[in-house]
Amino acid sequence: MQTYACPLGRLNELKHEHPERTAYKMGSGTFADYIFQVFPNRQSMAKCIRLQEKRERHYSDWHTVIKLTDGEGY
Repeated sequence: MQTYACPLGRLNELKHEHPERTAYKMGSGTFADYIFQVFPNRQSMAKCIRLQEKRERHYSDWHTVIKLTDGEGY
């Protein structure tokens, strides 16, 4: 899985190579970059996100670039 960071001020310029299987979360630290991760396929990304939904909310949860449909990840 490929992981990369982007500063908040440059999100408008960012073009994802595979947006259908890319997720993001807020980074920690002084600059609070966004961390992006490209999953091997959309199904594994959906499963990861659905598993996060079963626990209490945390600031470090992954979110999709392209929204999941209701049936994905179950």
